[in-house]
Amino acid sequence: MQTINERPSPDTKPRVDSLVDVLPFNDRIPRHDGEVAFDHAWEIRAFAMTVALHERLGFPWEEFQAELIGAIERWEAAQSDLAQWSYYERWLAALEELARGKGWVTGDELDSRTREILDQPSTKDHHHAVRDPVAIVPAGRDA
Repeated sequence: MQTINERPSPDTKPRVDSLVDVLPFNDRIPRHDGEVAFDHAWEIRAFAMTVALHERLGFPWEEFQAELIGAIERWEAAQSDLAQWSYYERWLAALEELARGKGWVTGDELDSRTREILDQPSTKDHHHAVRDPVAIVPAGRDA
């Protein structure tokens, strides 16, 4: 079992890349030098949780794709100004909907845990965004 700060196995990046390649609205995914990029630590956490749930629980990736399409379409239909677009906010909305739909978490549990996390100082765990979609590196340690 891989822990959070271990270097991933050599087959991890190609496996993750193959999942990213088939995502809807792929052209909107933030990138840096052609690679998937994250500007905030929560974005990589949402990405990593989704991939981990897919691999551990075995739900079809197409189910997440469908939720992501729905989350993007609902957001775009409700917006008159698309300047506030965030791919990973839509990603997180899709993951939340999938988790509720699959019964992994209730809406109340999700709301309670969200409030609990938001009540913590933003620097509590001192994580920072990294450009590698398969590792989260604590502050003070190079990626």
